[in-house]
Amino acid sequence: MLDSLSEWILAAGILTLIAYLIGTWTHNHFYKRNVYHLKPVPFFGSMAPVLLGRLSFPDFNKDLYNKLEGHKYGGVYEFLNPIIMIRDPELIKTVTVKDFEFFLDHRNIISEEIEPLFGKGLFNLEGQKWKDMRSTLSPAFTSSKMKTMFTLIIECGEQLGDFLKTCIKDKNMPLEGCKIEREGDMLVVELKDLFTRYTNDVIATSAFGIGCDSLNNPKNEFYEMGREATNFSGVRGLIFFGYLLNPKLMKLLHLKLMPKYVLNFFRSLVQDTMATREAKDIYRPDMIHLLMQAKKETLQLNGINGNASKPKWDADDLTAQAVIFFFAGFDTASTLLCFASHLLATHPEVQSRLQKEIDETLEKDGGKLTYEAVHSMKYLDMVVSETLRMYPPAVATDRKCTKTYILQSEPPCTIKPGEAISIPVYGIHHDPKYFPNPEKFDPERFSDENKDNIKPYTYLPFGLGPRSCIGNRFALMESKIALVQVLMRFNLKVVSKTPIPIQISKRGFNMTVDGGFWLGLEQREI
Repeated sequence: MLDSLSEWILAAGILTLIAYLIGTWTHNHFYKRNVYHLKPVPFFGSMAPVLLGRLSFPDFNKDLYNKLEGHKYGGVYEFLNPIIMIRDPELIKTVTVKDFEFFLDHRNIISEEIEPLFGKGLFNLEGQKWKDMRSTLSPAFTSSKMKTMFTLIIECGEQLGDFLKTCIKDKNMPLEGCKIEREGDMLVVELKDLFTRYTNDVIATSAFGIGCDSLNNPKNEFYEMGREATNFSGVRGLIFFGYLLNPKLMKLLHLKLMPKYVLNFFRSLVQDTMATREAKDIYRPDMIHLLMQAKKETLQLNGINGNASKPKWDADDLTAQAVIFFFAGFDTASTLLCFASHLLATHPEVQSRLQKEIDETLEKDGGKLTYEAVHSMKYLDMVVSETLRMYPPAVATDRKCTKTYILQSEPPCTIKPGEAISIPVYGIHHDPKYFPNPEKFDPERFSDENKDNIKPYTYLPFGLGPRSCIGNRFALMESKIALVQVLMRFNLKVVSKTPIPIQISKRGFNMTVDGGFWLGLEQREI
């Protein structure tokens, strides 16, 4: 009996030791390189607080940043993966701009072999393929193209404003499908649902060339597929965690992140739209048209590295760009609109000043909202900029080393190809050294008098350098249009369902709140 018990104890001890060695085998990476780092936990690395629900992902990002105080960079562990977190603005400039050729790529967690419509998207493309595709898509986001697409987006904005106005006026109007309630003469609205329907319609018309009206037609297929595509809860969240923990094992298991029917929907949509336009010689100033030009090899590169050849793209290469544009726009712009609306409702003096600017601008232009008018509203830009500082949709960004590089700091650090660098956007945006009283909503930080005092490379809502977000101007334009359309008609009010103080959700990686963004909309008396 004793011998049997001893054998079990010995076996348990051996298994525990093996598990420990597996869960820590990379955790001496920074110790061997004499790099200051945060002590990792077996298997979890530095990720335990967010995985165990103690911190939201943004607060976790800020916590890591603060724990590295006094160091220009330091080591953290994403499970078993060692990652260098850069805190110093000059080092951020060096990595993202000055020595960009050494950090050309993002980390590609989901490969194109597993998910071609993800892996072939602009964000995940690497090296020359990225350069060629970036150059191919850049013409879609010039000022002239933005002005052309403005006419498509303004229709969606007016649709949004008119829908809400009808909801208030017509007491018998059914509100099934949308998260809207009536309280007397006021609407109580869950903004995430409202604004994702708006951004869905914007993307549908400007990228895919179709009209949806997801407010009056809440169950339309495009919106339902989009919501499914951007839902990373449940099993899909676990699969995503699996790719973070061990991408090689997940690739070997060939586990898909996206349901096949969703990918097939977008694939068919893009390719059928192209075929219809070619057959009927239809022209629309949208991304599909640009991709059709690329397909015909009529677009030449913009001369990056002197290369003026015409890259050849297959059907999935082109479809992936429309899909990644959808992913980038569906959630991030609606997140910006939700937080901006919440901040305006809880700061009525800021809301009143912004409404005054909107009223005066519209009066000057005869009540019509023009491209020039949207871009002339300085206080609107200040409000949006400060919202993006406090609640950047991308909490962090990254770069992957492509050639051996020595990070010139104290101490210097050699970074090898394939190793990753993290830039803690949320942490930097909430550092009082760069933004005094960082938890205060203060649009004046971005006034003409003050914005030049912001230290370069500390305001990073759209990333930096050549790999910054290609659609940042588009996202800002659609967000500003929506805010104008709402604020010209309504006052945003705090109601009993409004989360105060606002608490970032501890579930998942998205910048959102549990229970939703509920606000009241009270029709203005003008």
